[in-house]
Amino acid sequence: MKSAVDFRLIGRFEANGRMKLPQGEYTARLDGGRISILSRDGGMIIRDSSIGLLPELPGKNRFVLRKVRIGGGFHWEQRQDLTFQGEFHIRSFDEEHLQVINRLPLEAYLSGVIGSEMSGTAPFEFLKAHAVISRSWALRRIDRKAEPALSGSSHVEPTDKEYILRWTGAEIHRGFDVCADDHCQRYRGILGESASNPERAVQETWGEVLAHENEICDTRYSKCCGGMTENFRTAWDDRDIPYLTGLPDNDRFPPEFSYPLTDEENAQAWITGSPEAYCNSKNRELLETVLSQLDWRTRDFFRWQKVYSQKEISDIVAEKAGSNLGRIRDLLALERGASGRIIRLAIVGTARTITVGKELEIRRVLSPTHLYSSAFVSQREDERDEIPRSFRLIGAGWGHGVGLCQIGAAVMATQGRTYRELLRHYFPGTSLRKYHRNGQVR
Repeated sequence: MKSAVDFRLIGRFEANGRMKLPQGEYTARLDGGRISILSRDGGMIIRDSSIGLLPELPGKNRFVLRKVRIGGGFHWEQRQDLTFQGEFHIRSFDEEHLQVINRLPLEAYLSGVIGSEMSGTAPFEFLKAHAVISRSWALRRIDRKAEPALSGSSHVEPTDKEYILRWTGAEIHRGFDVCADDHCQRYRGILGESASNPERAVQETWGEVLAHENEICDTRYSKCCGGMTENFRTAWDDRDIPYLTGLPDNDRFPPEFSYPLTDEENAQAWITGSPEAYCNSKNRELLETVLSQLDWRTRDFFRWQKVYSQKEISDIVAEKAGSNLGRIRDLLALERGASGRIIRLAIVGTARTITVGKELEIRRVLSPTHLYSSAFVSQREDERDEIPRSFRLIGAGWGHGVGLCQIGAAVMATQGRTYRELLRHYFPGTSLRKYHRNGQVR
């Protein structure tokens, strides 16, 4: 959020029901708690406590937001110009920053989500499965705003506590239903020609949701589970959701590995190995038809490595944890989840030791951005006087691993599995139902 936003109108819009704005470039600026819309040459057009821009032709007119920050806090963070349809509302968030809200029909939103999360060239049955889970999550989210969002970190203050336990819920969503970035579901607006398949996937699954015991499911998903999906409680609060449990990303658990992965020895063998799994695909041509352009820079995610020098890791931990631990002696997994993801991690320093959790907080504290996942094995290298000169992290998967594995589901679709089969695999015990405007599922 910024105190000024540049945008372009494509077609005519009506501002606050009393003024017509023609096509062109504009700036919204916050000053003294009020918002001004300025023309390209800086002339004042309208000033009010909030601004609502309604398209004169809703199905045709567009607005373009300039230099939108996407992927905030992650390794793919960047700024892009994004094009949207629907209504455009600008208001003050905290008297210092502007908040821009896009209001549009749910199904139009879903087309943008699916085309943003994955490539529009992905297998069509996978896109249909994604339409169902994205619709289910959004509808449940609107009905139950107190529940945690999909991923992402909220602002973290420095702490002197020996135990840091954090996950991000809905408290950062003020004044809108869902955010547009990875914390909820990626929504990049209108995606041009690549949107045809996502739009068709939404149309062919119109109104379909996943349900469990007559309630819409909390349908989580991540990019790559690493061969095993994860329990809900590993990433968020301590409760079990029957359809969000750890299961092999395969038709069976690979017999050459030992289970459960909550056991440290089993987890280390799993993470340093290469188990057979749907998401264990080395077919770059297939992956490039599945991944969005935003994700193409990520080349290794089923298994990955990261090496830190002693200075690098001690500096990162000091900055991210808000406390100087001295030189880092060790990283100890105190508790792991069903997929081998670490839930509680002890970071042992020469000055003090802290324990960090849960999954995303561990990823945040050990990286300038975020580690791909918390499923990793830490190896101490080149020790001098019991102090490693470097640490090698060998990791598995990309994301929290809960629910649907996007890469795995896409690979399943290439093998002829239908979207219904994909949903049954990743969300056991659920059923495909129709959502009605009264909030019921049938």
